[in-house]
Amino acid sequence: MRPCRVSHRGPFLALSLLAVIAAGPEDVHAQDPQTKGKEEPKLGWSNTSDLSLVVTGGNSESQTLGFSDKLRYQWKEARVEFKVNVVRANKSDDRFFLVAPGLEFPVGGAPSNPTTSLIKPEPELDAANYLIGGDYERKISPSWFWNTGLSWYRNDDAGILNRYIAFAGIGNTWADNPRRRFVTSYGISYTDREEEEPDPEKDRRFAGARAGWDYTEHFNEATTFDSDLGTNLNFADPSDYSFNTLNALTVSVNSRVSLKVSLQWLFENEPALESDLDVVAYVELVNPDGIPSSGDERYRTLSSGSTKLVLGSADARKDKLDTVIRTALVIKF
Repeated sequence: MRPCRVSHRGPFLALSLLAVIAAGPEDVHAQDPQTKGKEEPKLGWSNTSDLSLVVTGGNSESQTLGFSDKLRYQWKEARVEFKVNVVRANKSDDRFFLVAPGLEFPVGGAPSNPTTSLIKPEPELDAANYLIGGDYERKISPSWFWNTGLSWYRNDDAGILNRYIAFAGIGNTWADNPRRRFVTSYGISYTDREEEEPDPEKDRRFAGARAGWDYTEHFNEATTFDSDLGTNLNFADPSDYSFNTLNALTVSVNSRVSLKVSLQWLFENEPALESDLDVVAYVELVNPDGIPSSGDERYRTLSSGSTKLVLGSADARKDKLDTVIRTALVIKF
């Protein structure tokens, strides 16, 4: 399963609908947490896990697993955080009839009324997306901090086998209260990447710039909106940049369990190469004089249908943007 492509309106309608349902008729400002004043962060360990699983059977067999985990240790003036994000999808190929083995028939012909059996292939890995990272952040002042971290990323569909990024920088805390948290960060990075196909137009290793934001808004006691953005840019080739943004709406069921819907965009301005793509022509036979085998027969290309010819192969770049929409059960402890 490739990350689903959707219309631009669909994700925003889904997020808006969940927000309306969660808020209900009550006035969200009646419970404005900001009126309670600033609270000290909870010290020690905390953990949040998201799990989504979709399994289909019968005419369509597939399994899609989504898992993410955020483990944090908080000190009064610092914190360390570890993140894991995994999406795996298995899908079965189309069913087909298999002719019984041992039959013989003329070359260019076909067996007459052969015995067949219906084959339903088992699901196999169709898409895999992994992100593992960690960072350390320490306050310099109430509104400034410095941070450093490391991440590993893999996206089979995008042609990225391994991408390691080490970074360090500073950041601003623009708001940090029980209702709202908004911080921005900026710094330098070093990237080492391995793609499915070697690309002579791109650097495998490069120094670059990194920037991002982390935004949380509590609409009321039960409904929270989160937005994270991370970008990475190659100093030597500014057109070689990428970003990963995740927007999520979470509705609490109780103090430990929540439901979440999220929209993720993964963008590569210079995507990985995809090689050996078939060059296909759909053709019909044209015979100007109407005499078979006279030597003037030609093929005429069509937009679809008729006879399919594979004329060779060529390379192309992957799509720049992948879109992932997920619903998940969130467990806090």
